[in-house]
Amino acid sequence: MKSILSIFLFIIAFEPAFSQITLSGTIKAKGSSENLIGASLYFPDLKAGCISNENGTYSLSDLPEGKFWLQVKFVGYRTFAQQVDLHQNMQLDIELEPSSIEVSEIVITGSAVSSDITKSSVSIASINRQELKSSSSTNIVNMLTKVPGISAVTTGQGISKPVIRGLGYNHVVTLSDGIRQEGSQWGDEHGLELDLFSVERVEILKGPASLLYGSDALGGVVNVIEPLPPTEGQIQSDLVSQYSTNNGLISNSLQVQGNNKGWIWKARGTYKNAASYSTPTERIYNSGFNELNFNAELGIRKSWGYSHLNFSRYDAHLGMVEGARDSATGQFVDSNNKIVPEKELNSRVLALPFQKVEHTKLAMVNNFIIGHGLLKMNLGLQSNQRLEYAESKSTPGLHLDLITMNADMHYQQSFHNNTEIAIGISGMNQSNQNKGTEFLVPNYQLYDIGGFIYAKKTWNKVSINGGARYDSRKIDSDSLSVTEETGSQVLFRQFKKNMSAFSGAVGLTYEPFSWMNLKINLGRGYRAPNIAELAANGVHEGTFRYEIGNKDLKPETSLQLDGEISVHTPKTSLTLSAFYNTIDNFIYQRQLNGEMIEASGSNLPVYRYVQGNSILKGFEMGLDVHFVERLHFESTIAYVHGSNTSSNKALPLIPAMNTKEIIRWDIPFKNKIINKPYCRIGADFIFKQNRYDEFETETQAYSLIHASIGTDLKLGKLSATFFVNGENLGNRKYFDHLNRLKYNGIYNMGRNITIGMNIQL
Repeated sequence: MKSILSIFLFIIAFEPAFSQITLSGTIKAKGSSENLIGASLYFPDLKAGCISNENGTYSLSDLPEGKFWLQVKFVGYRTFAQQVDLHQNMQLDIELEPSSIEVSEIVITGSAVSSDITKSSVSIASINRQELKSSSSTNIVNMLTKVPGISAVTTGQGISKPVIRGLGYNHVVTLSDGIRQEGSQWGDEHGLELDLFSVERVEILKGPASLLYGSDALGGVVNVIEPLPPTEGQIQSDLVSQYSTNNGLISNSLQVQGNNKGWIWKARGTYKNAASYSTPTERIYNSGFNELNFNAELGIRKSWGYSHLNFSRYDAHLGMVEGARDSATGQFVDSNNKIVPEKELNSRVLALPFQKVEHTKLAMVNNFIIGHGLLKMNLGLQSNQRLEYAESKSTPGLHLDLITMNADMHYQQSFHNNTEIAIGISGMNQSNQNKGTEFLVPNYQLYDIGGFIYAKKTWNKVSINGGARYDSRKIDSDSLSVTEETGSQVLFRQFKKNMSAFSGAVGLTYEPFSWMNLKINLGRGYRAPNIAELAANGVHEGTFRYEIGNKDLKPETSLQLDGEISVHTPKTSLTLSAFYNTIDNFIYQRQLNGEMIEASGSNLPVYRYVQGNSILKGFEMGLDVHFVERLHFESTIAYVHGSNTSSNKALPLIPAMNTKEIIRWDIPFKNKIINKPYCRIGADFIFKQNRYDEFETETQAYSLIHASIGTDLKLGKLSATFFVNGENLGNRKYFDHLNRLKYNGIYNMGRNITIGMNIQL
């Protein structure tokens, strides 16, 4: 931590002289003399932006020389994206084309080089802050499931893990503040330690991204983008407050940030508290949770680039649902096998068992202008403390102390012939210590290093890209013996394992017409087995099985072909993507020959990690139509088919085929207080999942109705957003196929109404 602070202080103290360029101009509606007031301009690679003033003009100063992507957005108009060659003070007048289609981010930053999304051969989706701040989701992962192809493995209301096209856990890398989030992702009951309200937007890369991120990105990447700094000379604050009726969830979050001559600062605090949630049939005992989060940022942006120092602290207590019931009445019983009274069912006080998760992270995010290129350097230090309390509220049984250091550096440059190159190296050092009295995985040390090279060439209508990467990972696992009544027993044996692999990708984009884009990409992914797959030896809480690892496992490798076609007009947008993914040495669990073991006072089935080959294939489709200017219709469909070709069985945790329909009406009403009111109604149709692994069960089809209303408000000098969201309005009784509690006969959440307000000061 001292090293990161020292580097940051050196950077801000050392300010070399660079050319300081000013970009200014006017933003107008195309085909009209109307100047647009309040349009947002942003250079993603420079963390620099502004808002057009009351005359529709803008001015951005202290910019460096070079070619950088500029994005301009304004409601009711198509997003403008263009690579601007900054070499002197210049004027750029921009015309925005009217469009009824709500377009997400056009410039994406999660690829090797920042790019117009239409020129990226990888399938990428994004969720912006406008969608995030009006969400009624209990965590960030549940919010992502609104994107076709994205699902979530859930354990109650507080724990969710992202699944991209049927792959989750250590098949998906999550980035936050430019650093990969590390918190024992292999565990079923471990969620993402991120504050939903601190997120500016999220980019989701579907398919193998091992070229850029190495092991664990075989399934894809969730890239959480840090908030934009305010405009020069401004101090801003916002307050988010929400209440949900089903579980009494109270969410409050306050942020203050400022920008003074390129010096930026930010602080946010968030508190959430929820009682147990209700299904249409009952309230689920001990399913409540509470979170206390804090994050802060100090940074500087000058013509040489920017440097940000980010600190975050995530502290959560989550009830663990065991689902034990009274045999006569079917009611929930507590740890003493007594029927839980109504008062305790509704209580916000967590009972045994519960878990406490503390995640502390210090990250330094840098982007330096070097010659005609960019040098991106990210450093991170994070501590993940996971404590599970089963017998006592003061002494944890399982206590995993995970310390991770990350370093990532890559250089990118754009040439005048529309060629871009990037070369990078990344490393990770990880140490896990058991500090409790229960054990599932051993103490271990992990060392990871990898490097890549990437190139992209763009013509008028065509772009091609490709790259290669090499990774090496080493794991040193410690031995551990425990003393039992029968004597000393070896629980974990010491071992060392070295793994390495090549990965890469090649892709092409083609724009045959101004209204059509085609993409195709072939990518090879790589994933090293995690510590649980290699060395687990114990009862995995909530899974009702005894897990045993296999130190002889080989890395998984995949080859995925995916393509996409998109068509867009001022009133219609259609996107269709498909993929075919073969995975060699796919790692999964199996009970062999009915093996059982006596553990934790029960006779439990033994599941061992084995390997085989598999195939995942499927498609996603999104349709966005404006029948008239204010009436908006959106339809999506997603399907994944997963097969274990070695065992001739279905792969586990494959989401059911689903389609989602939304109709939104922008109400033509406006006065001094109310602006842009809307109402929305939607339906989710989830098909039966009758292809399932041997330790899963079939899931029946169901449909859900949801609706919302909202508006922007002007309260004197304050701007606010108000909304009311209703989920599962029919109070439908259903099991999501990826709901882990369904094996306890526990349904998903019933009707839930969320009232929210976001006030900008």
